[in-house]
Order: sequence, then structure tokens, then C-alpha cells
Amino acid sequence: MKKILAMVLALALLLSVAAASAEYKTIEAGKFIYATSPDFPPFESLDDSDNVVGIEPDILAIICGNLGLTPEPYAIDFDSALVAPSAGKADAVVSGVTVKEERKATMEFTIPYVTIVQGVVFRTGDDVTMENLKDKTIGVQSGTTGQIEAVERYGEDHVVAYDKYSLGFQALQNGQVDCIMVDDMVGAAYVKQIPGLEMFKTDFDPENFAFGFAKGNTELVEAFNAELQKLIDDGTIEQIILKWNE
Repeated sequence: MKKILAMVLALALLLSVAAASAEYKTIEAGKFIYATSPDFPPFESLDDSDNVVGIEPDILAIICGNLGLTPEPYAIDFDSALVAPSAGKADAVVSGVTVKEERKATMEFTIPYVTIVQGVVFRTGDDVTMENLKDKTIGVQSGTTGQIEAVERYGEDHVVAYDKYSLGFQALQNGQVDCIMVDDMVGAAYVKQIPGLEMFKTDFDPENFAFGFAKGNTELVEAFNAELQKLIDDGTIEQIILKWNE
């Protein structure tokens, strides 16, 4: 009798999870495929086994678990990740994406979950300041708000774009650029990893990060918003961010 009861309960649980995930429109039933550029610590990076780990994967694990979905990363460069949802290649882009009005034309954002500012990473001992950035060669990742800010403020002639931040930081170490413009939490992570680098925060406007979905997938966005708000309210988001910034 106990075995039968256990089987009934297990079946009920499976049916409830299947029913929950069936409510949401995803590219593959039961999965949440997210486009990401995993060279963006502490938000996402690859561990020694090439698994995508970081702040955003941790958040997704909780949300998807509650919604009966299995998160699955689709690792590509950042430019491609931004258009993956509208191209039908991913359910969302989850890659440290800043909410910007121009991006709202092609994607629907969740509520923001963290605020950052642009930082500038440079080699220790080099004369790089907010005041003389106009005279420097600035490395950025293609498609990022760092690229947008650097080009708008200092001109394209002063900006070198790379597909991945890892390539930009290699260029910085090799003296091919004077500095890297990058989100402050990400810059701090690279400074920890690479000896001989420093960072200062810019006085640019703060930016809000959120997850970007294809237009029209309202039910899934609303479900994510409800779960995100719970994680913000109970302090889980803050704990995850602190964990990855230790």
C-alpha cells in the first residue's frame, strides 16, 4: 500500500510539473534555453568542466525550478545573444543585459534585478583617469553599453571592439589598448583574476540588468517577474550576488 501511495504521489508531482511548464511558450517543451556570452564573471563564466556558472545561472536555476522548466545555456558571443530570442534560437538572452529603450523594440524585459555602473580597467602604474580617457585607446566588448558609451563620448577612433571580454583583456595585457570599459562588477572580477590591473568606476548613469525575451511571450515574462520579485524581496538575489563577489 505504501509503495502504491508513493507511486501515486510521484506521478502527481510529475504531472504538476509538466502542467506548470506546459503553460509557458518555450522553444522546446520543458526547457528554458537562454542565450549567453559566458565570459562575463561574476554574472556568467565557464568552470573547469565548461559548465556555465555565475550569478544569473544561479538565479535561473531557482526560477526555472519553480516554473517546472530546465535551464539550458546557449553559449554564443554577446552580439548574437542579443538577437537570439527574436530569431527563435533562445527563449531569452541572459547575459548581463542592460535595459535600454532601443532594445525594447526587439525584446521584452523582466523587472531589473541589479544595478551597475561602467568601470574602467587599466594596467597598474599607467596614467588612466576619467579626465584623460579622451586621449586613450579603449577596449570594449562588441554590442555592450560600454561600447555605446565609449563611442558616444570619445569617438570611434578611440574604441576597439572585441567579440569577447577575454580577448579585450588579453589586448590590455599586451599593451594593444590602454584600458577596458566594462560593467563595474565584471571589471572587479577580472582585476581579481589578472595580476597587475586596477579599476575605477565612471560617473556615467547607473544601468539596470534584466532578462530579455522575444516580443509577445508575455505569460513567460510575467511568470519570471513574479519569481524574480520574490527573490528580490526575500534577499535571495542579494545573497547570490554576494556569493559570487567574495
